[in-house]
Amino acid sequence: MRKKRTEEEQENHERWLITYADLITLLLAFFIMMYTFSKQDSQKYQELTGHLKTIFTGNSGITGKGNGVSVAPVDAQSHLDMMQNGDVKRQLEDEIKGLIGSEEMKKNISVLSDERGIVIRILDKAFFDEGKADLKERARKALGRIVPVVRKINNHIRIEGHTDDVPIKTSEFKSNWELSVRRATEVVRYFVERYDFPPQRISAVGYAEYRPVISNDNPDNRAMNRRIEIILMN
Repeated sequence: MRKKRTEEEQENHERWLITYADLITLLLAFFIMMYTFSKQDSQKYQELTGHLKTIFTGNSGITGKGNGVSVAPVDAQSHLDMMQNGDVKRQLEDEIKGLIGSEEMKKNISVLSDERGIVIRILDKAFFDEGKADLKERARKALGRIVPVVRKINNHIRIEGHTDDVPIKTSEFKSNWELSVRRATEVVRYFVERYDFPPQRISAVGYAEYRPVISNDNPDNRAMNRRIEIILMN
C-alpha cells in the first residue's frame, strides 16, 4: 500500500509540468501574434492592446450592474484583416491625392481619413451648378480618374450629399434633403452606369445641412459645407 501511495503522489506532482508547458506555449504564441501586429500597424496594435487591457483589468469598457460584468470580445482575425487592409488604404489615399493634380482642383477636392474610412471631399462648385444636381463635365472627368482607384479594394463605398443651411425651394427640390440626396444619387448612378461599378458595393445618402464641417456663419463657411463626400468605408 505504501509503495502504491508513493507512486500516485509522484504522478500527481508531475502533472503540473503538463499544464505549465501548455501555458508557456500559449504565451509564446500570444507574444508572437502581438509582435506581428505591432510591426504591421502600430495604431491598430495600440487599439488591440487597449482591448486586452480592458479584458485583463476590467477598468474600462465595462457594462453591467452589481457584480455582473460584460466586456466586448476581441476578434483577433478581424484586427489582423484591418491591419492588412490598412496598408492598402494608406497606399490608396496617397494615390488619390496624386490624382487631384492642379492647384485649382486642390482647392475643391481634398482627401482625409476619419472614423468612417478614407474620405474624398469635393466642394459642390466643382461638381454642380448652384441649386442643381446634374454633374458638370469636369466632375465626370474627375470621377473617371477616381473610379479605377477605388475599385482596387472591396470596401463599401458610400456617397454622402451635404448642403449649407440656406433653405432651397424650387420646382425640382422642395428642401435641402432632396438636393443632397439627389446629388449623392447622381454620383452613384454615374459610377454604376458609366463604369459598371458593382451596385452592391455602393450606396447614397443625403444629410442636407445637418452634418456641417464648419459653422454656417459666413459665405466661405457655407461653401465648405456644400459638398459631396466619397467614402471608402472601414
